[in-house]
Amino acid sequence: MPSNEFLLKDAQGLELEIERHCAGLGLDCKNESQVRQFVHDMLQNMTQLKDAANHSDRTARAKVELYGMVLMLHDANSKAFGPDYVANMDALAEQEPCWLVIARAMWNELKIRNPDIA
Repeated sequence: MPSNEFLLKDAQGLELEIERHCAGLGLDCKNESQVRQFVHDMLQNMTQLKDAANHSDRTARAKVELYGMVLMLHDANSKAFGPDYVANMDALAEQEPCWLVIARAMWNELKIRNPDIA
């Protein structure tokens, strides 16, 4: 099992890369409305985005990668902090990093799409 130190270092690298992708996509993570709309559109069109990414569309590729990195960070945090970390996300971030804003928007969007998700 990986050590928490290793997972935290890996998580910091992912956070930085998420911020870079957001900057490249022109996504302002301080604008929650913009992030919610971005996440809604991204999840709504994921199949088309994956197809476009496979056909060298750089913007589509960045969106698919961003989605994947947020999921990888969720996995790393689950391993480092336990499965209940989502309920305590605020304690993980003092400065509202970009991944946290996107993750919250993703979880909320997924709950709207499937109310049975816990």
